[in-house]
Amino acid sequence: MENNFLNIPEEIALLALGEDGEVHPKIKSPKFDIVIASAILMDLAIHHRIDTDRVNIIPDKLEPLNDPILDVAIEEIKEQNKPLPIKDWIADLSLMGQFFRDEIIKSLVSKGVLKIENKQVLWVFSKRVYPLVEDKEVKEVRARIRDLVFSDNIPEPKDIVILSIVKHSDLLDILFTDKELDDYKQRINQIAKMDMIGLVIGEEMDEFKLYDIKAFFSGEEKSAEEMLEEHIRELKEKFRITDSGRLPEWLRRGTPQYEKTLEFVREVGTGDITFNHRTKQYQVNSYDFIGHGFGSGN
Repeated sequence: MENNFLNIPEEIALLALGEDGEVHPKIKSPKFDIVIASAILMDLAIHHRIDTDRVNIIPDKLEPLNDPILDVAIEEIKEQNKPLPIKDWIADLSLMGQFFRDEIIKSLVSKGVLKIENKQVLWVFSKRVYPLVEDKEVKEVRARIRDLVFSDNIPEPKDIVILSIVKHSDLLDILFTDKELDDYKQRINQIAKMDMIGLVIGEEMDEFKLYDIKAFFSGEEKSAEEMLEEHIRELKEKFRITDSGRLPEWLRRGTPQYEKTLEFVREVGTGDITFNHRTKQYQVNSYDFIGHGFGSGN
């Protein structure tokens, strides 16, 4: 049975949430908006609202789906109503990322999958099973995708798309251990290639790993030095630092730690990072999945 209880963006978001309300570190990034945007496009393709060739999104039957998340995207596409590059639509919808994050959480709460306690998102169902849908219990996305990979079952179109998104987003380690990824690599690749539209959009997602949305719209691919220097300029302005000598060592040119900082920026693809002096570890600055409507900001 195909699960129509939740849309694909909602199921992708649920992969990020632990039962304790904690969000996986890979999700706390503006780049996750690219994942949500791609998930929306793939869901529209499954519902025959759009089609694709190797380059473009092609409008199809643009009637509403009575889904507040997908219908917003349908309206955006309807306004253009002509074939446009896939990468343009990924970028355009990514710029609405915080809106979609908020709407996804609101929808999951209204459907009774999540609840909000003390501005924290928590699962309602400890067994990770959704309510009855068409008189059948529907497995939570994590369990479904794992079972699919570990079996020879013929996958539902929706689950093919979800696995494709997870694969192209470098999020497989959220679902599988390193050993499982080694043992089932061929099966994962086989399933991810079953849906041509998912494959084409997934390939465009790969391109966005090289730069952030701001860089896309500026028409430039920024180097690690440029991304880091932009972050330094923002910090100096924010904290009114006029003397670069006052910057911490990890942000000060010419120091060994600065070179390590550049290596980390190259690895993660953003200069929006911080360095923990106690742990001696870098991390990308976190962004709550929940926006202004639910959670507290940084």
